[in-house]
Amino acid sequence: MKSTSLFESFNNAPLNAFHRRITFLSGMGVFLEGYDFTNIASALIFLVPYFSLRPGQVALLATSTYVGTIAGAVFIGYLADRLGRKFMYMTDIVLYAGFALMSALALNYEMLVVSRVGLGFAIGADQALSFTIIAEFAPRKLRGKLNASTWIMWTVASASTYLLSWLLDPLLGRETWRVLFGLAVIPSIIVLFGRREIPESPMWLVRQGRLEEAREAMDTVVPGSGASLTGEMNAPKVVVTNFGALFRSRAQSFDTLYIFFMWFCVTFNTYAIGYFTPYVLRTLGFTAALSLLGGVVVSLFAVIGSVIMFLSVERTGRKPLAVAGFTLLALINFGLAMASGSQRFGVLLFLFSAFQLVAWIGPAGLVGVVAPEVFPTDIRSFGTGIAAGLGRAGAIVGIVMFPVMLRMGGLKAAMLMFCAVAAIAAVAMVVFGRETKGAMLE
Repeated sequence: MKSTSLFESFNNAPLNAFHRRITFLSGMGVFLEGYDFTNIASALIFLVPYFSLRPGQVALLATSTYVGTIAGAVFIGYLADRLGRKFMYMTDIVLYAGFALMSALALNYEMLVVSRVGLGFAIGADQALSFTIIAEFAPRKLRGKLNASTWIMWTVASASTYLLSWLLDPLLGRETWRVLFGLAVIPSIIVLFGRREIPESPMWLVRQGRLEEAREAMDTVVPGSGASLTGEMNAPKVVVTNFGALFRSRAQSFDTLYIFFMWFCVTFNTYAIGYFTPYVLRTLGFTAALSLLGGVVVSLFAVIGSVIMFLSVERTGRKPLAVAGFTLLALINFGLAMASGSQRFGVLLFLFSAFQLVAWIGPAGLVGVVAPEVFPTDIRSFGTGIAAGLGRAGAIVGIVMFPVMLRMGGLKAAMLMFCAVAAIAAVAMVVFGRETKGAMLE
């Protein structure tokens, strides 16, 4: 293939300092996402009495970041395929810092909701870009592993929110939420300065016919690799970036449905359960301190799972982990349903911890690995953005439905619902999934 020869030395280069740097700078965007998607779970304990929130207001606040994320992932993902990766890559982190500060300084409920929607927009934009950028710069045989490493940062960030809230509560009391929100500004500023020197994606530049810029970008990453680009290449074929392009062939349709099912179903399961772990424990009669501590323990198993996924994704492959992950999630959800009447803290903690462990070994960490691998360059950011947006939609549906199911049928009914969705997802992984380990992006 023509494109294979163009990027041969670039794709097969050994891991170097630039690869580590781009992974860290993109991974920090994922870190901030994990931090802000999770801190609201602990912050609600303080925000509900602080602003005297009603149930409807709690639901809106809990999902506001996700609503913004859908818009950011789709809109900025589209623009990144049309206008380039780098400008959007810088813009989203500036927006993030501004809205994070606005969240911490919110004077009323309305201001807090608006700032959380804006924060979500920035997070969604970064999610469409970070996985794409790592995939387009990384060595082919390490692409999955480098993208997988960012999810370790996500789970560490998630665990830190529970730990911080648990530690800060005795010191700050009702003002704990402000510090939780405000701390995110510090790493975002550091990331902004680090991203300034990152070049435009060579794959995107070649797709635009900008060969000289592509050579310079490739040489920045892997010295000498730009020589493989010649001025005698055919002009790039103009392809319209739109939703229909995600289904322009049978193979592409299956790839698109593969990641769409994976991202929607895993966030439907994991965000709702992870989001409400302290809340569920609290409603079952355990103390606030014990419930928050339970959230800390469960989140640590998510960290362990993400590390295992990082170590196994290039050995085991993507599809086997996705199929096994959803199958085991269905079984654990069923176990939680059967144990829903238990008042033993240890039993519930074990099952919630097992859930997070399996989720992160499997599909929760795979989504960012698979998405940029199943879309070609001309629709990679857009396709990843749509998939991420569907993931946030799944999170919203799960977060909204979980407390409703708890009220209507208790924990048993809620977990049986999640069990059914995980089982459907396992079947979808078998039907639509293909192995993308080591595949060429072009």
